[in-house]
Amino acid sequence: MRLTPVQQQLVPRLVRRHFGQRARVWLFGSRVDDRARGGDFDFLVRCDDLSATGLVQAKMDLLADLHDSPDFEDERLDVVLYSTLLDPQPRPIHQAALTEGVELTEGGHG
Repeated sequence: MRLTPVQQQLVPRLVRRHFGQRARVWLFGSRVDDRARGGDFDFLVRCDDLSATGLVQAKMDLLADLHDSPDFEDERLDVVLYSTLLDPQPRPIHQAALTEGVELTEGGHG
């Protein structure tokens, strides 16, 4: 997984700040592969506690905080949202992120 230890702790902390304590986050895509080079950071945030409007606002606030951090400055970031309130069944992108991605926790990846 190509995230620094600081990034591994920062992302879940900011996700919980903006989406709530029960929110969970996964890194997926090319950054999961240690042999790959470059690529953007793809995160899936699962949150079942916010409305559609709340999810969008939290996503924008999360992206702003990540871009303000020196650890993600000038990086390409993509955040995919998954809420069972909006999508009772996971869509293909959600399934891929959940099965192929790595869950990030404040104590390190899951």
